[in-house]
Amino acid sequence: MRYAEVAVDAPVGHARTFSYSIPPQYSLETGQMVWIPFGSRVTQGIVVGLAAPQVEVTRDIIAPIEPSPLVDEVHMKLAHWLSEYYLCSLFNAVSLMLPPGFEGQVRSQIFSGDTPRDADTLGSMPPQTLHALETLTGDSRVKEADFVKLLGRGGERELARLIDKGLLSRRVDIPAPGLSPRHSCNLFAIEEPDAEQEPQEVGNRLPQRQSNLLQAVRSAPGGYPITLANKEFGWGVGNALVEKGLAGLEWIRTESAPVAQTEQKHSGPRLVLTQSQENALASITQALDDPARSPRSFLLHGVTGSGKTEVYLQAIQNVVDRGEQAIFLVPEISLTPQTLDRVGSRFPGRVALLHSRLTPRQKFDQWWKIQSGEYDVVVGPRSALFAPVPRLGLVVLDEEAQPFYHSRTVASELSHLTGAVVVLGSATPDVETYYYARDARSPKHQLLELPHRIGEESPDRTSKLAQVEIIDMREELRDGNRSIFSRGLAQNLQECVRRGQQAILFLNRRGSAPIVQCRDCGNVVNCTRCSVPLAYHSGSEPEDSSPGESSEPRLMCHRCNRRTRVPRTCRECGSSHIRQLGTGTQRVVDEFTGLLPGVRVQ
Repeated sequence: MRYAEVAVDAPVGHARTFSYSIPPQYSLETGQMVWIPFGSRVTQGIVVGLAAPQVEVTRDIIAPIEPSPLVDEVHMKLAHWLSEYYLCSLFNAVSLMLPPGFEGQVRSQIFSGDTPRDADTLGSMPPQTLHALETLTGDSRVKEADFVKLLGRGGERELARLIDKGLLSRRVDIPAPGLSPRHSCNLFAIEEPDAEQEPQEVGNRLPQRQSNLLQAVRSAPGGYPITLANKEFGWGVGNALVEKGLAGLEWIRTESAPVAQTEQKHSGPRLVLTQSQENALASITQALDDPARSPRSFLLHGVTGSGKTEVYLQAIQNVVDRGEQAIFLVPEISLTPQTLDRVGSRFPGRVALLHSRLTPRQKFDQWWKIQSGEYDVVVGPRSALFAPVPRLGLVVLDEEAQPFYHSRTVASELSHLTGAVVVLGSATPDVETYYYARDARSPKHQLLELPHRIGEESPDRTSKLAQVEIIDMREELRDGNRSIFSRGLAQNLQECVRRGQQAILFLNRRGSAPIVQCRDCGNVVNCTRCSVPLAYHSGSEPEDSSPGESSEPRLMCHRCNRRTRVPRTCRECGSSHIRQLGTGTQRVVDEFTGLLPGVRVQ
């Protein structure tokens, strides 16, 4: 008897697995998905190893879900690390690496059992259980979830007790995966005509339709679709040729809705690098050349417009030229057509795109093509880090993100398992990342600097970052300036308008003031639904008023859109000293109009 350790789709402790026996008719491997009995239900599991059982008595695996492993050895080790590091169940960690459509739940139904319902048995049952049993009459069936609701509190325990008594029975229907590979079937000729025998002589020994189909198959170099054969020559004609050994069947996996790729036929040229870019690329290349080099993680710290993307692309090109593959992680918002075209034009036809705008079927097809090694580069958000890339050589993270798991931390562990080089690119790196990159004693990352924008290093070109000046408004107030604009900002706005130019004043607060407060007791007027401060709107903003609504001042909740009148007195102390505190966009508009009357403000 063979045994398997299985990670179960259930709320269990992190890294915990369960022992199951493998039925003789199945040959399972690590990384395969299976259906297993778990307690009183059937659920999914993933084989994480083949070893001696942890317990004396084991239950049999019901059936495999997919005949081949879905998770390779490297990603299985990564899943174990994720489970230990983030204290999540091992199944949840492995599920990040599964193709779309494979996770599912069994459908179970409840119907009457073999034990008769006599008065003695029913007399001791609570009324809610009796009412639930009344819904099952004759051959009627009810979904298990609906029946548990009828039983009320503790319904699962009560259902198990009724099944043990034989009053009820459960039927479990195991669903097929939500998505499965699609294949096309082609006929191809097996028997080659003899040198002394013409092809027509072979066909003469066959019925007319079989002879015509055989001739069509021989004239189709790429195979003859079986669907076309059935349509043109009739059902069963192709199978007859297969049975006679004159033709064979070839199944080819097809992609139902291919993801759009760049239309360019030739790869884009490499751009000329600045000295800073060349230094950064040289350091990354040295790590690619020397697998023993440490650290294998780089922090590419470059200002906006300094050419980080070109360093990424040329580093990826070096990896692809070695016969390896790369993962390029970018924020979801950066997956614009311009970004995708730039990567796609550099590696035409060799880029897999993974993002939220793909359909489940497209994601499924992309996953399988990545696993088969058909792509050299995988581009996507942080979830693309778990793509089944078989020959990983480089991971590029353009900016960092960390809900549930930190892509930087996981990429570092993946680098440790595969030997791949990691490049973390950012204009504003995480404080922790920057600290470890500058730590000379034991750096986790090598710091690469791109301090200038493209063109700034050339004396005959100007491409400088905008100058930023921080103003202490307390000093402005001491000098008698009570405006929300500093004197320098007001002067620059006036000069901008005088030159006929435009200006942008950015403030992410709607309304005139974000807080309305009593100055005597400090009470803040909050939304009674959301418990957040109500913002003061003067009514002069066009978007403040709904059709037919007056433009009087009011308070508005920016979470649920609830509106109310501005109170004249405090509800807590009765004071009339109610003030609006802070600055919103409407107050900025009002002050600007006073500073520069007649100037159009949008």
